[in-house]
Amino acid sequence: MTSMVILVMLVMALLGVVPATYKYTQHCMVRVQAIAAGQQYLDTIRQYIKTTGVDSGLPAAPVVAIDAGKGFVSHQAMQSPGDFTMTPSCSALSLFDFDCTVSVGWSEGGSVQSVIVESYIASQAGF
Repeated sequence: MTSMVILVMLVMALLGVVPATYKYTQHCMVRVQAIAAGQQYLDTIRQYIKTTGVDSGLPAAPVVAIDAGKGFVSHQAMQSPGDFTMTPSCSALSLFDFDCTVSVGWSEGGSVQSVIVESYIASQAGF
């Protein structure tokens, strides 16, 4: 009897761990997408500053949809929960050097999540 109770509790624990693991993996997947979207926008900003030499009039942030992936059971593509919002910020460190960040935000599970990507940029426009 005792072994049956232990077995049932073990099975219940395993059934609870699997969905929790997939939810954590989903969160990490969206975070990696946010970092990639922010880095791509930061590359656009880097190219802009390298060619113009100024950190004003930055290119507009692209609209990047969150890829929700496929369903665990159905394997059908799931609907995107929304788009990433990106906010750039650049400050001049010297005449040709800039410190730029892109803050990427998204909504997940009713709460706002964010990640910041940063890069130092040396302008080549004055050379």
